[in-house]
Amino acid sequence: LRLWGLLLVALALAIPASAQAHAEAGADMRRLDVPRELRVVSYFPADAGWTRMWEPWRPDRVAADLLRLRGLNANTVRIVLPAHFFGYPEPEQRYLHRLRELVGLAAGRGLHVQLTLFDWWGEYRDVEGSKRWARAVLEPYVGDARVAFVELRNEIDPANGEALAWARELVPWLRDLLGGQTPVTVSVAGMTPVRDLRALAAGLPGDARPDFFAAHYFTGSGELAQRVFSALRAAAAPTPLWLGELGYPTSTTVSGYPGVPLTPTAQEAAQAHYFKLCFTALARLGLPQPGLWILDDFAAGAIPDSDVHGREPEYRFGLFHEDGSAKPAAAAIRALFGGKRDMGFNGGFEAAAIAEDRTAVPALWMTSGGLRLVRDATGARSGSAAGLIAGTTGSGAFAVTPVTAAVRTGRAKVTAWVRGAAGTVRIGIGWFDQRSRQIGQNSARVRPEGRWRRVVVSAGPPVGAAFARVLVRAGGVQGAIWLDDVSFDWR
Repeated sequence: LRLWGLLLVALALAIPASAQAHAEAGADMRRLDVPRELRVVSYFPADAGWTRMWEPWRPDRVAADLLRLRGLNANTVRIVLPAHFFGYPEPEQRYLHRLRELVGLAAGRGLHVQLTLFDWWGEYRDVEGSKRWARAVLEPYVGDARVAFVELRNEIDPANGEALAWARELVPWLRDLLGGQTPVTVSVAGMTPVRDLRALAAGLPGDARPDFFAAHYFTGSGELAQRVFSALRAAAAPTPLWLGELGYPTSTTVSGYPGVPLTPTAQEAAQAHYFKLCFTALARLGLPQPGLWILDDFAAGAIPDSDVHGREPEYRFGLFHEDGSAKPAAAAIRALFGGKRDMGFNGGFEAAAIAEDRTAVPALWMTSGGLRLVRDATGARSGSAAGLIAGTTGSGAFAVTPVTAAVRTGRAKVTAWVRGAAGTVRIGIGWFDQRSRQIGQNSARVRPEGRWRRVVVSAGPPVGAAFARVLVRAGGVQGAIWLDDVSFDWR
């Protein structure tokens, strides 16, 4: 017995203390039901994207960031592994040790890990080298509940025949390597996801299909999300579908919402609204909660030379600014990941954004024409603010997208309150097709008076409609006209 005791002590001394700590951190982690229970946020340090995350290695910085990520009610952090940087086909031990430390840091903060393999790599003909690299990376985690699932390849190109042949070989091999305990997925990119997923699914028949398909979605404002997600679900069937990346940049050069100012406050409000639209669409379709791109904005110089280096929107997808301060989307995601659904779209004009000329305008409202819609804290019907139609020349059009904009069975109903001087105001529902072209409108005309007047419009969607917007049009304005308490629902 004494000899066995000495041997056990010697074995314990031979194991690095950090490895023991990692094992202890994940010892009590429950395996997630993937993808149904996933709540994932992708991660790179704000000042060190992609390969720069791993050298120099800063575990204290990573630990602090992961704690903030966990505070979003996320349960999984996505970690992307660059094959050549780690060493291909034989990864360097120092990077494998750093990965092991990261998995332990995540587990210590209640986070599982999504491992995305073969980033910035394309030697699809080298099947044996691929297996050697993947085995070296993954063998320590076989049966380890801390790893929620493995993504074989990020945004694979299904038009690349060599890539498809490689995936047909690697998917079942990877599933066997992981003992059938850790799910495997492959993802398609976010600009033409339906087309790409159809091609990928056709190219991965039978046992070569992953446990679930992952698709990314980055286009527009989220108004078409339900239609796109439904088409993706059909393309993946009978294999389950998961939206692995959703993102909206708080850019000052592009916007998913035409007529919303290209200012930080306006686009940050738009980002939070985009997520609300997408989460609502997923819930209506019975799909799991999505993965999000990305925790933080990138600082200048954080993105290595690549196809996204130097492109302004790519630096602004974060839920937090590069200094770690939260954008409105952080609070929105915390609530959404926590199971709360906020259907508000600033119909009470309480939320403000700052326009290019420093004017306070209602967040989320799109404007066009010669008149302006500004936020006024003096004329509210309820709450602390109203929308004020400003200007006396020409006409103006104002629109906002409800969270429940996607067309469904029944009739849509818009209610609004109007008060003010002379002029003509039309309140209505605008109908848009799958190309975001307006194909119809139902509206009611009101002549503002000194007292608040309620306007109600109810209509069913025309054939071909994909989503609705609340529309307000004004002309012949002489003096102030206020709007307040705008609502939208389906009956």
